[in-house]
Amino acid sequence: MSNDDILTLHIKNDCRIQVETEEDGVKLVKYTDADSILKCLKLSVKLSGWIESGILPQNCISYSGDASGNHFVAIVFDAKKADIMFEKTEYINFPLPRLVFGFNIDAAGNIEEIRLGVTEEGRLTPKSKMFVYPFSNVSDFKLCTGSNSLPQITSLHQLNGLPYFILKMPNNYDYYKEERTKLNMDYRSLLEHLKDKDSKYYYDNVLIEMGKTLNDFITEG
Repeated sequence: MSNDDILTLHIKNDCRIQVETEEDGVKLVKYTDADSILKCLKLSVKLSGWIESGILPQNCISYSGDASGNHFVAIVFDAKKADIMFEKTEYINFPLPRLVFGFNIDAAGNIEEIRLGVTEEGRLTPKSKMFVYPFSNVSDFKLCTGSNSLPQITSLHQLNGLPYFILKMPNNYDYYKEERTKLNMDYRSLLEHLKDKDSKYYYDNVLIEMGKTLNDFITEG
């Protein structure tokens, strides 16, 4: 068709689509369905750029990226224990509930934001329940890393070891409130109480539901 030619679509009451073309003053009419028109439009769209994630970290549950090279990656952390640090006290093999981490990474590989939350056990779905993070340094889902420096990411698979690194960063009473858990304990007392428990103990005795889902964790930000 030239610039002077005309294409007109008419949607009929019976959902048929009338395609009317006019080329060199000659009109042609034919009928088609909506699916055929939609397929034609999709094939005509040119992609602005291909997004390549590279190798994703283990236990990745969500990935998104844009043409500018920014990424968001969510990882479920299924380790039942990890080393943590509170002020100057190190707790080796401290029991943990099921954690999820979210990383916003810019095109240069800088980690701009970290999300941290607690989700339920079992098979994960977008509707999986989220619980109030029972420790400190987290507000809603946003983790405060303070003056701790984070490594630059050149490939997303490097995120594999980052949860261990984050959990071992020294933390304090920032954002901690006793009502974060069913136990209503001072933070130091809470850690001492939990250090010889297991992951299941959190779900039976400690955690409070947030009223949010795993999908909220992934999409908020």
